[in-house]
Amino acid sequence: MLDRHWAELDLAPLSAGAILKTSQLPVLTEHGAISAATDGNALRHLLIPLQGRRRILTGRIGGALRITERALQDDDAYGRFADIVCTRRDLDDVFTGLCADVLVALEADGRRPYRTTLAVVNRWRQLFSGVPRVLTEAQEVGLAGELLVLLRLLEKDPGAVRFWSGPEGGRHDFFDGVHAIEVKSTYTTSERRTFDVHGLDQLEAPQGGCLALAWQRFERTARGRTVGELVAEAARLCDDESELWLRLAHVGYRPALMDDEGALRVSPVEGRWYEVDETFPRLTTASLESPVPDGVLDVHYTVDLAGVHSPALDDQAVDAFLAAMGSTS
Repeated sequence: MLDRHWAELDLAPLSAGAILKTSQLPVLTEHGAISAATDGNALRHLLIPLQGRRRILTGRIGGALRITERALQDDDAYGRFADIVCTRRDLDDVFTGLCADVLVALEADGRRPYRTTLAVVNRWRQLFSGVPRVLTEAQEVGLAGELLVLLRLLEKDPGAVRFWSGPEGGRHDFFDGVHAIEVKSTYTTSERRTFDVHGLDQLEAPQGGCLALAWQRFERTARGRTVGELVAEAARLCDDESELWLRLAHVGYRPALMDDEGALRVSPVEGRWYEVDETFPRLTTASLESPVPDGVLDVHYTVDLAGVHSPALDDQAVDAFLAAMGSTS
């Protein structure tokens, strides 16, 4: 809906002397309707009605995200608004996610629209700071591996985006409080089944819970799928698209920075799932004979699945593990 309103505003002419082109959205608060807007530079805005004479702090919220107090008047009405704008077009998708979150929050409670809006904005503000980065091929393959696991979860639970904890700094890539999944993806022509582990807790099951390892080997092929295509499928399946975009932004994914024609297309050519138990080859704090010495900041090591003596989980066992995620929450 937001993209449609902004697209229509882009095609409309800017009236003489006008600063913004506005379009009222179907979301009402106790102080009036929310509006989408664009300016002469095609930047996107969201206008939140302000109550009475209330004043707001204006300026930069975080990097490319700004807020100003704006008075608008037409032939029929005069109003004051908090004008939220993203000053970088390459972050349009992230800004859309933020605005969608704002609209959902205001539909639920429109009594204090500005206060509710700020609460949402503060959650997103860090994603508008810094310089955008292009994902390396290894990072794209890693993201593709996590998205494939996410798609399997979404097929069972449209709200499964909430389990994708890795982008938000979680110890494991997916976690529901009891069940955890660590995803490892390789992109190589070698048939060796190896992966790198970072830290002594990455292959350590959560306290009182269980951990599964999802290992996948990808190859580049014209018949493969791009990260963008996997994201589009996840957005179609999930029931909270703004949560999906928030996590994607955390890992550095920006659709505007992805070249559709030259995008990396990969296919999983092999995949194995394991239960990470006491017999699985790994290093943990508990497995060391002595404590980690002072001054050792991190531990990196490589696991060869040829050294795993327990059998890989079959599809039925994997489906049962995925179906169990969220069942105890």
